[in-house]
Amino acid sequence: MAHLSITFCRQLARARREKGMTQSALAQAVACKQSAISMLESGQGEKLSHETVAKIAALLGVPCEPESTGTPAAKGAGGGYCPSAACFSNVPYAVADDLLFWPRPQPAPSDGRHCAYCGELLERLCPHCGAGVTDGACCPACGGARVTNTLPPGTDLAPWAAQRRREIAEWRSLLS
Repeated sequence: MAHLSITFCRQLARARREKGMTQSALAQAVACKQSAISMLESGQGEKLSHETVAKIAALLGVPCEPESTGTPAAKGAGGGYCPSAACFSNVPYAVADDLLFWPRPQPAPSDGRHCAYCGELLERLCPHCGAGVTDGACCPACGGARVTNTLPPGTDLAPWAAQRRREIAEWRSLLS
């Protein structure tokens, strides 16, 4: 199974669209299902084998990212953050024409590798430059957003972010 950064998955999606290919056409070209392409493009690279991801990258002309060495817990120091935009641990804010997510500190999970809220593997390094995790929505080393916006294009970001923050506050009040 491929463990890929959300940035690489989004690169593949962008390259597919630039080539004018549908997810179904790409899936047919690499002998997998359209739903697997959809999951890959949403950041769930672990759903596909390394071989299939390599075929997709080659077909789209995107250089493969190096395979990770070791677990995320072993690669970075300090606390991790959940890379999932859908997780309640990430608080969204509309900034200019972009959506940024401020990762909240993780409570002590049982194994130290998974998000205590949604179970996703925690990121311990910047997905763009590999710098260690610090507080904030963006990496101070490269300026890249830690959590990638996976909302459909055309979403009105400010109202969506405000509603999502209300949902997160309500959810957290139920935990208290």
